[in-house]
Amino acid sequence: MWHTAIATLVRNQRANRRAYPWTFTLGHIIDGTYLVLISYFSYVYLIQGDVDSQFAVYTGSNDYLTYVIIGGLLNMFSISMMMNISRALITEWREGTLEALLLSPSNRNGYFLGNAVQQLYRSGLELLVVLSFGILAGLRLPFPHLWSIFIGGLAYLLACYAMALVLGSIMLFTRDTYIVQNTLFAFTALLCGFQFPRQYLPEVLQHAGEIFPLTHSLQLLRGALLTGETIGLQDILPIVLLSTVYIAVGLWSNRLVERKLFERF
Repeated sequence: MWHTAIATLVRNQRANRRAYPWTFTLGHIIDGTYLVLISYFSYVYLIQGDVDSQFAVYTGSNDYLTYVIIGGLLNMFSISMMMNISRALITEWREGTLEALLLSPSNRNGYFLGNAVQQLYRSGLELLVVLSFGILAGLRLPFPHLWSIFIGGLAYLLACYAMALVLGSIMLFTRDTYIVQNTLFAFTALLCGFQFPRQYLPEVLQHAGEIFPLTHSLQLLRGALLTGETIGLQDILPIVLLSTVYIAVGLWSNRLVERKLFERF
């Protein structure tokens, strides 16, 4: 598995450097910077720093600007991770290399992990650049809990990876990326609580957001960053269990779609 993961990582990195030198990365940085600026202008000029009293009750902090910038950064990071992992197989199909991949003895878990690690390297670089703009715009982290941030970050990565596998199988089945991925990202942006506390949503939509492992991992990671909340094993267990279900469904559905593709062509 690890040989496949390393080979996939190296191949993708070389392809990105030759085919998409910096334009792809620059595009994500511009999107993230745009989110930071929108958050800043909305807070300063639109609502003029006037935040509802319930906001502090829901979040444990009255620093809306930091709250929304963290949400924007993590939303950009999750989109970048999920989009590129999920598009791996359909990109192989579009480039005409899917048949060779299906016929090869390469481990499928290793293939997806290689894509994930390569994407983590690039998305992490984008996140650091946009984070610097966030700090200039007013992002403040007075009480970060470093160990909880590390654990929350791992849980967040696991949630992104798990959802990407399911998303990728749907893309391969429908032969579409644009509508499928943007529909999912629209739902996660609304239901997971990136830009506002989920308690402001109707109860039925709050329950709907529970089906995404991204929802709880976002809450844990933001709590560790914003208010220094400590993350324990009992906190990440639901995320691990739900992500495991997503990974199992994603790997099974990918194998099913691959088999149908192979039989058809």
